[in-house]
Amino acid sequence: MDWAVLLILQVMLQPAFSVLFTVEAEQTMYQSEYGGDVVMGCKFQPIPSNSHSGMTVSWDRVSSSPMTRVVYQIKDGVEHLESQDPAYQGRASLLTDGLEKGWAKLKVSKLGISDSGTYRCIVRTNDGFDYKTISLSVIAPYKTVTKHIQKTAEGDGVLLTCQSEGYPESEVLWHNGHLQSLKPNTTSVSTAEQLYKVTSQIHVTSSDKNNYTCSFGNGGASATFHIPDEMPQAKNDAIVVSLCFCVILVAMVIIIVLLYRRKEFITANTPNTRNQLVDNLRRVFSSAACFQKCTVSDEERTKFNTYDQTDLEAILKNHYSKVMETERWNQWEVFCVEELLHRLQNNNSQPAKLQDLLPDDGEILFLEGPPGSGKTTIAHILVSSWTEGPTRVLPNLPDLSSLHLLLYVDCSRVKGDLFQEITTQLSLAGRVSVENELRTMLTSEALLLLDGYKEGNHLFDESLKRFLCDRGGCRVLVTACPGHCPILRETVGTVRLKKLQMQTQKY
Repeated sequence: MDWAVLLILQVMLQPAFSVLFTVEAEQTMYQSEYGGDVVMGCKFQPIPSNSHSGMTVSWDRVSSSPMTRVVYQIKDGVEHLESQDPAYQGRASLLTDGLEKGWAKLKVSKLGISDSGTYRCIVRTNDGFDYKTISLSVIAPYKTVTKHIQKTAEGDGVLLTCQSEGYPESEVLWHNGHLQSLKPNTTSVSTAEQLYKVTSQIHVTSSDKNNYTCSFGNGGASATFHIPDEMPQAKNDAIVVSLCFCVILVAMVIIIVLLYRRKEFITANTPNTRNQLVDNLRRVFSSAACFQKCTVSDEERTKFNTYDQTDLEAILKNHYSKVMETERWNQWEVFCVEELLHRLQNNNSQPAKLQDLLPDDGEILFLEGPPGSGKTTIAHILVSSWTEGPTRVLPNLPDLSSLHLLLYVDCSRVKGDLFQEITTQLSLAGRVSVENELRTMLTSEALLLLDGYKEGNHLFDESLKRFLCDRGGCRVLVTACPGHCPILRETVGTVRLKKLQMQTQKY
């Protein structure tokens, strides 16, 4: 009879036991390192047939506050991030692939000290509701130790310092090479990351040859000082500063000497090493004095290499013969040369001769006249006279054979500076490589003829002023319309200025 009653009770109670829903923690305590990850899990049963329907999994943070901090929540397979605590956003997630096996596992990344505490795993299904609490402890081992050695102000005392960061707060043990314990002075402060910065110090003497080791607790790192091998070398600041100053001074002197010698070498060794400079130093004059007459002495002239000058003279005459031939005859047929010569007048409106157009050594001469008065024609006649001799043009033209060089620049075409235009217009590129080399040739035996000059090209104007200020004995003839070069006229002055006025023919 008793066995029959027991059998009936078992059959009646079996359905109730079969639907009992439970949640169990995988482990009740977890410990992870600062900055790392942790996965905390709880297992629930029975496992629902469909984890995406009728099931809610929630991980909460338990605190003394009555407000619940939701770490992560998923309901019917959908995340509910709107209720998630901001401190866990982007760091907390659920390993959803374990739900079908009855696991609710929470992963928290980039752990901080503040993540330590109690968590609650809550699972609700159609079969029931249950939860379990789990504790998390985040630690930060003292992995790196910073050493510092400092001599005291007096005597042979030395201060040894060890410093490291970690959590929880740690004690620091010191011992020497004989394993004798030492009593340190240890302090700690809290950082913004809620770590402890622990600093520990001991005083020793530098005369005592020994090793000293600091060790941080809870399996933290250690560091050893070797005294006196690691002692900082004594330095005399005054001596160091004096030595540095002397080294810098010597280096500056050497650099200056090398630059000066390099400049002399470049100046004295232009592409033709046979060239000798007439003047190795550029002279600087004031605007009033820089245009004074400068002549080249016979001694300087003998230093100049006449072979190179003769080559350049032949090159220029060949160039003028090709370029000026057509222009010369076309112009002269239209403009009667005899009438043109009668139009030349000096500053006092007295008749002048073409010979007056040749400036003296170091002199600047202006030939002014309105457009169409024949300034360019006279410039061409002078170039032709120098190129082919006066008898080939007109018998009464000046003899320019005493000039070794005549450099003609058409100022209506200028784009660059003075020396760029000379080398470009006269096809000297590749023959005269540097400005200094060209300057050496512009002596009293050279004439620079600037035809149709008009101020307005800043680059050309400035280079012309610099050349005129340091031209030496070079002769300069400028043809221009009245009022086209007032700044140059004002700069040059009128002390040594000859002005030849050209008037148009009146009928």
